[in-house]
This record gives sequence, structure tokens and C-alpha cells, in this order.
Amino acid sequence: MLIVFALCLCVLCAFQWVRESHLRAEIEKLNKTVYKNKEAIQNLEATIKRGEAEITRLDALKNELIETVRTNRQEILTLTKYSEKLEKEAEASKAQINVYKDAIEKANDNLRKQNESIKQQNEQLKQLAEDRNAAVEKYNKAVEQYNELVKQFEKFQQDVQKQQQPNKSQQQPSK
Repeated sequence: MLIVFALCLCVLCAFQWVRESHLRAEIEKLNKTVYKNKEAIQNLEATIKRGEAEITRLDALKNELIETVRTNRQEILTLTKYSEKLEKEAEASKAQINVYKDAIEKANDNLRKQNESIKQQNEQLKQLAEDRNAAVEKYNKAVEQYNELVKQFEKFQQDVQKQQQPNKSQQQPSK
């Protein structure tokens, strides 16, 4: 019985040894799984940290872009108001230009009328100058004729006096 008992004990030892080796293999397998899981967890934690850093960076970028959009909107509003102001000024300037154009056209019309009037007056002055020159020529001819007449009259008087002087000298001795 001892042999059977020893053999049972040997079978039990072999059974435990096989079971132990299976358990060790399974523990080794579980250790490898735990190691892989720890490594995966570390990788995931690193990914989470990178993701959080990226989220923080993107959040800061988003906030910066929101602030840029806000300032751009304010700038757009300012530029829109300025543009509207410039458009109103342009319209006012156009209206003023039209007023100036009308005034210039009226002034040009007045200048044309004045120029025509000046031309007419110049023509009248030329005509008056020609008439005056003609009158002066007539007057000069009349003066020349009068001067000739005066000369003839003086000559005639001198001739008469000359004729009377000898007559007087003839008449004087008779006194």
C-alpha cells in the first residue's frame, strides 16, 4: 500500500507540477497582458495629455480667433460708418458740383452775352470812329475851303486897299 500510496503521491505531485506549470504559463500570460495593458494605459495617458495640450492650444487659438472676429466686426462697423459718411459726402459733393456746373454755365452764358455786346460796341465804336474820321475830313476840307476863302478875301481886301490907296493919294492933293 505504500507503493500505491507513493504512486498516488507521485501522480499527485506530477498533477500538481503540471497544474503549476499551466498556472505559471497562465500567470506569465496574465503578466504579459498586464504589461501590455499598462503600456497601453501609459500610451493612452500620453495621448490624453497630448490631446489635452492640443485642446488647450486650440482653445487659446479659438479664443484668439474669437477676439480677432470681434475686433474685425468692430472695424467693419467703423469702416461701414466711415464708408456711409464718405458716400454722403460724395453725394453732397456731386450735388455741389452740379450747382457749380449750373453757375459756370450761367456765367459762361453771361460772358458770351457780354462778349457779343462788346463785339457790337466795338463795331459801333469802329463805325463811330469812321463817322468821326469822315466828319473830321469834311471839317478839314471845310476849314481848308474857309482858309482859302479867307486868303482870297484878304487878298481881295489887300487888292481893294491897294486900289484905294492910289485913289486916296490922288484925292489928297485936292484937299
